[in-house]
Amino acid sequence: MNERYELLAPIAEGGLGAVFRARDTHLGRDVAVKRILNGKSGGCGTAVDALIREARLQSILVHPNIVAVYDYGVDAEGGFIVMELVPGETLEDVIMRGALPANDFDALVRQTLEGMRAVHAKGLLHLDLKPGNLMLHRLPEGGLQVKILDFGLAKNTPQGERQNESPCQGLPGSIHFMAPEQFERAALNVRTDLYSLGCLFYYALTQQHPFEGDTKPQVMVAHLHPRTRPLATLRPDLPASTVKWVEWLINRLPTNRPASVAEALRFYAAGAGGTAPPVAGV
Repeated sequence: MNERYELLAPIAEGGLGAVFRARDTHLGRDVAVKRILNGKSGGCGTAVDALIREARLQSILVHPNIVAVYDYGVDAEGGFIVMELVPGETLEDVIMRGALPANDFDALVRQTLEGMRAVHAKGLLHLDLKPGNLMLHRLPEGGLQVKILDFGLAKNTPQGERQNESPCQGLPGSIHFMAPEQFERAALNVRTDLYSLGCLFYYALTQQHPFEGDTKPQVMVAHLHPRTRPLATLRPDLPASTVKWVEWLINRLPTNRPASVAEALRFYAAGAGGTAPPVAGV
């Protein structure tokens, strides 16, 4: 490893890479280091290329709700990214213990949307928004701090451009949180990320995925021909405006979802005053 960074302990492993707690010996602070595992391959191109591309994309995002990138490089063992070390645990781990209470859900929504507004403002799509890619840290005063991480599938894609159908890419993403247009290889835009967030918010409130199936093909069909269990049935305690808002995000047709993160956030905030989002057909 680069002499500047001393690996201390593993934090997480998944996909092609692993994340370690490390020590930046130059600045005297702990950081997170993500690197490709030995023997892993990125499919199209090299895994090192993919990791460096991820670092460069994420490095342009400077926002309190996005994990910061400090450095990246290549050594004898491959590529690595040096990032902010975020305390806390993933949203997935939190949900495993129970659905989010109202205050935590409010913090999750507002901070995640603010972070994604910054992502979209840079012309990027995240395309892998899922509970495992959000870090939650409980602050001393009791509130939550939310951080978006893992931009490995992010694309700097012009709005409305169709996806690359290269066969070596497979179907990237987390199937329970992918938008229908991702399965269809159709055009992607900011509404694609909003759909993933809608699935994530539904899951955070219920501990259930909005689109279920025993196999991956069954989950895909559930997204493409939605028969979601009404959120109001699972959480009758929620305000009607919140229920309608979450269901607005997971609408089957992109044109029936919010046009932007700003619009989604505006209607969410207005919901506290009883204002519901537009009702669109499926």
